[in-house]
Amino acid sequence: MKKTLIATGWVGLSLAALADPLVLIDTHAHFQTIPFKDLEASHRTALKQMDQMNIGKSLLMPQPFATNTPKWFYDIEDLLFAAKANPDRFAVLGGSTLNVMLHSTAAEAVDDGIRSKFRERAQKIVSLGAVGFGEISVLHVSIPAMGANHAYEMVPADHPLLLMLADIAAENDIPIDLHCDLVPQDMPLPENLRANHLNPPELQGNLPAFKRLLAHNPKTKIVWVHVGFEPLLTRHPKRVRALLQEHPNLFMSFRLNRGHPSPAAAMDMDGKLKSSWIDLVHEFPDRFMLGSDAFYDRNGIARGSGDDGMNNLRGLITQLPEPLAAQVASENAIRLYRLKALATQ
Repeated sequence: MKKTLIATGWVGLSLAALADPLVLIDTHAHFQTIPFKDLEASHRTALKQMDQMNIGKSLLMPQPFATNTPKWFYDIEDLLFAAKANPDRFAVLGGSTLNVMLHSTAAEAVDDGIRSKFRERAQKIVSLGAVGFGEISVLHVSIPAMGANHAYEMVPADHPLLLMLADIAAENDIPIDLHCDLVPQDMPLPENLRANHLNPPELQGNLPAFKRLLAHNPKTKIVWVHVGFEPLLTRHPKRVRALLQEHPNLFMSFRLNRGHPSPAAAMDMDGKLKSSWIDLVHEFPDRFMLGSDAFYDRNGIARGSGDDGMNNLRGLITQLPEPLAAQVASENAIRLYRLKALATQ
């Protein structure tokens, strides 16, 4: 039996504090390559951390690079070794090469030659065994806590290459893992992001274009990552509910680095899942998953979800009743990404 959580904060929570914890699937994890690139060491660290948090499987993917600087760039080819060495523990997504093409090609510059090159690369990624395309970015704001050079990236969500990728994903029945910091309408850059010079002073509204991407091909499964903790605090429950109702092909993965008073944050300051978010998960039980955004390096988790974020994901599951907890913990991911059942279950 799983104990009911009385939320007084999840900092420092150990797995031993939980009775019979459900095995998790982490649908969004990376290997850190800056300032050093040691993928084998990242692989070892990931396995160790996964064992500590009872994560049965992680979906590894490159971060959404906008340039292919060799000393830190990687794509699916560089991750396959982990899935081959531990097929029960890892599956891989690919697409950083596609993200570079997307962000280096103006929408009006897309011609038949570029389309052909983009499709050829996407199909290569599929042929290598990718369970999805990702991480692909639409708007990725630069966050001061991640350093002054944390990437800022922006393309229209209905960019022709992204619409093409939606079609390719539908043809191959694999999802797109999408990073899209939501700007419902044009807005000034929030004060807490102004320290990073890469961010523009004004953010352009991207919600209409995002809706066009979702509607472009109803067979395309879009996993909108980092719900529950995102820098613009614009994905509040009312807006999330409306989008899930309107677009049956929209899925989301929770990232819960910390609690925040804003309605857009799924967890409060005491580590308790807010009732409005619990209601959402109840209403759409097959649409939510876990995605830590952990960046594994040789020494542990370099950034993204550290111990607090990992514990908060475990806390989310513990605060959900069965069978909802099992769906969010692993079953939705198994179905969506067509994974084998967890060996440890």
